[in-house]
Amino acid sequence: MWKCPFCGGSLGQPFQDSQLHGMLCLSPDCGRFDVHDAKEERFADWRETDL
Repeated sequence: MWKCPFCGGSLGQPFQDSQLHGMLCLSPDCGRFDVHDAKEERFADWRETDL
């Protein structure tokens, strides 16, 4: 499970575009972008479960 390195929250949204790959923290007090967790298998898991 993903954990935000800034606030410790566990709610995150995978984000990927032509320049950024990572997780966006959905905690109302944070909202930061974590590029260190840009593992392709994590995005594949998210795409398969979000039908």
